[in-house]
Amino acid sequence: MVWPLAALYLLLLAGLATGLVLLEGVGAVGVLLAVAGLAAALLIALAGLRWRTEGLARAISSLARGETAPLPQGPDSLVDALSEAGEALRQARRQSELYRAALEASADAILALDEEGRVRFANAAAATVLERPREELLGRPLAWALPDEQALATLRAARQEGRRRSATLERPQRRYLRMTVTPLSRGDWATLVALQELTELKRTEQVRRDFVANVSHELRTPLASLKAAIETLQEGALADPAVAQDFLARAASEVDRLVSLVEELLELSQLEAGVLPLSRRPVDAGELLQRAVERMRPQAERKGLRLLAHDAPGLPSLSADAERLERAILNLLDNAIKFTPAGGTVEASVAPCPEGVLITVRDTGPGIEREDLPRIFERFYKADRSRQSGGAGLGLAIARHIVEAHGGRIWAESQPGLGATFSILLPAGPSPGPSP
Repeated sequence: MVWPLAALYLLLLAGLATGLVLLEGVGAVGVLLAVAGLAAALLIALAGLRWRTEGLARAISSLARGETAPLPQGPDSLVDALSEAGEALRQARRQSELYRAALEASADAILALDEEGRVRFANAAAATVLERPREELLGRPLAWALPDEQALATLRAARQEGRRRSATLERPQRRYLRMTVTPLSRGDWATLVALQELTELKRTEQVRRDFVANVSHELRTPLASLKAAIETLQEGALADPAVAQDFLARAASEVDRLVSLVEELLELSQLEAGVLPLSRRPVDAGELLQRAVERMRPQAERKGLRLLAHDAPGLPSLSADAERLERAILNLLDNAIKFTPAGGTVEASVAPCPEGVLITVRDTGPGIEREDLPRIFERFYKADRSRQSGGAGLGLAIARHIVEAHGGRIWAESQPGLGATFSILLPAGPSPGPSP
């Protein structure tokens, strides 16, 4: 734009100088003055154009960096066009930053790949899901970050077909990922890969399936025994009073077992849903333990076990639902008595600790395998079904929910052959007072 204007000024200067020479009455001095004036005008014009051009260059450079810079003012239409282009560029940059922030905040792992399949973008969730630092992911192929044949096959299929493809990946240590690959038609990113963690969902589905299977199993045995007793009575056993009484007693026992199972299931479902309110009041943990031990003493004596109870002085009071907390202790004692051979010992104790009150139940039974310890508080889980003597496997699950409803913790420690120790840690509450 500068040089065409300069040529115009030079032509104008030459024409004016020629005209002045041809005019009569104008001397050489006048011609020189006219030429000097026109030269000065030309220099001023060139300086203004240079200033405007440099200003536009600075403004364009600032806009490219995402900064805001004033454009040179003037009637030139180029200035207005560049101003509009600069505003559009700033809006596009803000929109791009918004999209990138949304990808970064996503709970799913997001990976953007280029045409060669290398990772060009990875959000924070990607580093967590793939268990690799984000800096290591960038610039590497997807196969390095996710060495899974099914994942690579899904990526290839999505690129070849030009449409979204999904697959469920099974990873080591029983982890599951949902992979979704979306080809992109433009931009530096050729493919977008989303990874959703499905491990907890799969675990929940497995727990649900196990629950249905376990309930069916627990109901089948008493129902089969009850049906057999009724059929025997129908086939003529009623004619023999002694035999009839024996089968009626068996039927009554199986009915009691069914009623107990249904009640435990109802209580457990209410505890898990949090709809079973606790009637809290100040509770003496020592008295609570002694009462639970005395209730279980006849069962321990019938099996030939020693049942001991110990409490310590200076126990802090608990703010608890005494009936439900006693139920949790009873379940631990029942579990210990059930699995301790005749001649063994079950020992219950309560003692103060910095966090509140610690209740423990120890037995001299066969112990629990290491791989079973994390699961023994699951409903229906039985650590060793070959030695399981009755019970639906709900007692420890109910105890866990009761303890957690009180803000406490419950856990087990064991070594095979050396017995097991179950512990309940409860936070201290108000001092003992009269019950409401």
